[in-house]
Amino acid sequence: MVSERSRHIGEWLLAVALLAPPLAFSQQPPAPGSTQDPGSANPPTQTQTPGTDADAPQSEPNPAATTPGLFARALNSASPLAGYNGPLQWGWVSVRSVSYQQYFESETLDTTGMAPLSQDSNAMELSTSIVLNHAFGASRTTQLTVQYSPSLFISEGHVYTNATNQSAGVDTTFQFGPRWSLQLSDRFSYFANQQYFSGLSLGVDYTQGTVAQNNFLNGPGRVIYDSVGATIAYLWSPNTKVSVTPTFGYQNSTGAVNNQQSLSSLSGGAQVNVTHAVSATATVGLSYSGQYATYVNTSTTAGPQSNDYSQDLLINYGKQIGASWHLSFGLGLTSDTNGGNQIGLAASAGITKSFHKMDFAVDYYRGHQFNGYITSASTDRIDFVNTIRWNRRFSSSTSLAYFRTANTSTPGPSGTYASEQLSFRLTRALSLTGGIGYSKQTGDGVYVQDGHTRLATVGVSWSPAATVQH
Repeated sequence: MVSERSRHIGEWLLAVALLAPPLAFSQQPPAPGSTQDPGSANPPTQTQTPGTDADAPQSEPNPAATTPGLFARALNSASPLAGYNGPLQWGWVSVRSVSYQQYFESETLDTTGMAPLSQDSNAMELSTSIVLNHAFGASRTTQLTVQYSPSLFISEGHVYTNATNQSAGVDTTFQFGPRWSLQLSDRFSYFANQQYFSGLSLGVDYTQGTVAQNNFLNGPGRVIYDSVGATIAYLWSPNTKVSVTPTFGYQNSTGAVNNQQSLSSLSGGAQVNVTHAVSATATVGLSYSGQYATYVNTSTTAGPQSNDYSQDLLINYGKQIGASWHLSFGLGLTSDTNGGNQIGLAASAGITKSFHKMDFAVDYYRGHQFNGYITSASTDRIDFVNTIRWNRRFSSSTSLAYFRTANTSTPGPSGTYASEQLSFRLTRALSLTGGIGYSKQTGDGVYVQDGHTRLATVGVSWSPAATVQH
């Protein structure tokens, strides 16, 4: 059984994360200009690992292996952290965005042996993105980046600071010359017992063809997720790059059906990536990740039942066509030892394309990834995103996603998601937003519940640091 001490430690970490950023606002006077961020990282899955390669120029094809260095990705995004801080800046600290959302939800939960339970609710969410960013040294080759996305949730007159997702990230990047670089990264997330989410399932950087998955699962009861990594990158030759990332992770969750059930995990491992440019527009590579995890689980029917060593090995190929087409393919093996040695197919495929008035991306991944619940099994996941810019002010975005747990003797959690988002720009930084979302999930009877959810949202967002749409 998970000890109360472990649970209190997680809650104290959350409290510190919630309180620390506001304390920094009054310590620094305004500084002129804006800081330029050399880069940054966002965790795994084709959600990226805590260290990722720097930008390639946008004007012409440039394979990843020819560009040294590491950079910090924007939190919960596939794109590098924008260099423009916006007008709300206090020394190293800036407020990058503020948003208000009004949610209207209709939820139906299915419990074995009982009639479906339906309930309607509405809630208001205030959220913001806060960034501390500073370069050190005479040549400014050391970069510290701290990102935090808090939420204030109001439902039926009650205010909650922990009822929606909380995310925080720290990246410290060191450039030791033209070949060597190091990045120390930490990603912390808190997923509450009811996740109001109607956004896009996939974040995309169309200049690089990189993606980052967003979790749309409603449940478990609560999940705390923290991942620490240290990426060492070396430019072996003008066409070959090697990176090694030791990682350590902690996860803790409570049951969605019975909150007395709990599951925690401690994990450690490493990821290795080798990328070689075979031409000016094509790369081949090899990626390997191995991780050993220990579990403490009060349930004997759901979640991992024994400690596990999981591995993913992929041979990758990437191709850039022109300045806006990016294609990628990967094939290999995935394995885990939970419940016996299980070996399966690992695969990935992706296409991203940016037109003058429209963008679209399709991404598929089969392997070990985090979809919002703790598991030792690999999963299949596919996402589709399409954005249309109807004119300079109005745009719409469509998102479709599906995942299912694989490599298990019994069917595991799975989910289907669809959403439509609308945005009307009032000014360069201020937009009216609206959207609808639908999710349907099959659970495990303990940590993930069966059911479906319909959502509608209206709101307003302020984001001066966001990239201006074409």
